[in-house]
Amino acid sequence: MKSSAKASQDDGAFSTYRPQYEIVAEKIVEFINNAGLQPGDRLPTEQKLGEQLGVSRGIVREAIKSLTATGLVAARKGVGIYVAGKPHLVAMPALHLSMTVDPEHIQALFHFRSLQEMLTARLATEQITLTELRDLEKILADNQRYAEAENWELFIESDDAFHRSIAQATHNLFFVETITDVLYLQRWAIKIMTGGAPGSLLQSVEQHRAIFNAIKDGQAEEAAQLVKTHVDTVLTAYRLAVRRRLITDDTTDQRKEP
Repeated sequence: MKSSAKASQDDGAFSTYRPQYEIVAEKIVEFINNAGLQPGDRLPTEQKLGEQLGVSRGIVREAIKSLTATGLVAARKGVGIYVAGKPHLVAMPALHLSMTVDPEHIQALFHFRSLQEMLTARLATEQITLTELRDLEKILADNQRYAEAENWELFIESDDAFHRSIAQATHNLFFVETITDVLYLQRWAIKIMTGGAPGSLLQSVEQHRAIFNAIKDGQAEEAAQLVKTHVDTVLTAYRLAVRRRLITDDTTDQRKEP
C-alpha cells in the first residue's frame, strides 16, 4: 500500500495552499500600513483595489469581509471602505491553524465542524441582515455556476465563502475564525488522503441552497440540521474516496509484484 508515500508527496504541495482572498487581505493590510492610513481614512473601491492587486472584484470583496471581521476596516453604504482601527494596533488573527490532522483524527475534525457550523447556522439565522442575505445568495449563485462548469478550484473558493459568510452573519469574530480554520484543516486533510474534492459538486450546491432557504425563512433549527446533513454527506464521500484510493493502490502494488 502506498497511500502514506502519496500523502507525504501531496503534503508538501498542499501545505503551501492558501485561498487567494487571504493573500489579498494581507496585501490590503500592507497598503494601509505603507500609506499611513488612520481610522476614518477611506480605501480605494473594490474595483480599484482589484485592478491594483491584479485580482477580481469578488476576491477583493472576500478579503474585505475577512478584514471587517478583525475590526481593521469597515464598509458603509454611501461612504465606501474605510479604516476602522489603528493598523499598528490591530493584529491579524491567524488565517489558519498551525497544525495538521492525522488520518485517524479526520472523523473527529468533521464532528467538530458539524457542531460548530450547527451553532453558527442557528445564530446566523437570528442575526443575518438583508445585505448579508443578498451577498450569501450571490455566493450561492457562483457556487452553482462553478459546480456546473466542474471548475473545482473556483468551486472550493465559493464553497468556503458560503460557509464563511454564514459565520460572518453571526457578527462574532470567533465563529468566523473557527470556521475558517476548520475549513482549512479539512481541505488539507482531504487533499492529502484523496487528492481532490470527494462527492458530487452539484449535490453540495443543492444542500447549500436548502441551508440558504432555511436561513432566509428564519428557520434556525432547520438550518442547523441541514448543515449537519451537509457535513455528514461530505464525510461519507471522503470515506468512499479514501477506500477507492486504498483499493487502487493495493491492486497496483500486486500487479508490480514478480
